[in-house]
Amino acid sequence: WRRRSMTPVSSAIQNEQVSTAIAKASLASLASLVLAVVNPTAALAVGPVSVPFENVRYEEVACEKGTMSSVGGSINLKAGVACVKFTAKAVNPSSKALNNADVYGRVYDDAGSAVTDVAENNRIAYVDAVPGGTSDVSFVLTMGKNQLDAGPLHWQGLKASGFTGKILPGQTGSTGLLGENECDLAPD
Repeated sequence: WRRRSMTPVSSAIQNEQVSTAIAKASLASLASLVLAVVNPTAALAVGPVSVPFENVRYEEVACEKGTMSSVGGSINLKAGVACVKFTAKAVNPSSKALNNADVYGRVYDDAGSAVTDVAENNRIAYVDAVPGGTSDVSFVLTMGKNQLDAGPLHWQGLKASGFTGKILPGQTGSTGLLGENECDLAPD
């Protein structure tokens, strides 16, 4: 007599599902690799495009009435608020524009104190559009007036990240607000 080991039906189904999932993941990875080798620009369509900023410069600009500054959850009311416009050369490796791109990085005052929240890698601003290729982009950060007055600002890792294609209804631009014609699209 030969003895056969019996595998419960539920275990056999789970093993088959795992094998199928591994095969699908392997096929997707292989397809992405082939796409990246054959046409690197087309490979950008599958995920977010990272756009490094070069030649970053800044200037103080007038704040809109009611603008407040907040870092790490505390609002700087007594110190006053400064609005600072950053301009940089963006090098978008895609031939298509990124719409409503998120800006990441860290900004510090001259004393080394954070102007942006450094607890996590949070989005610090938006850029409405980053054209394909090399272009200038700008965004505005708010900070305590005392931080700007302390001396030159310093930054680390400023870049934009986003997807090519259209902005979906309800997404916002650089102001963080919906446009007048988008109010009906906003969720209640």
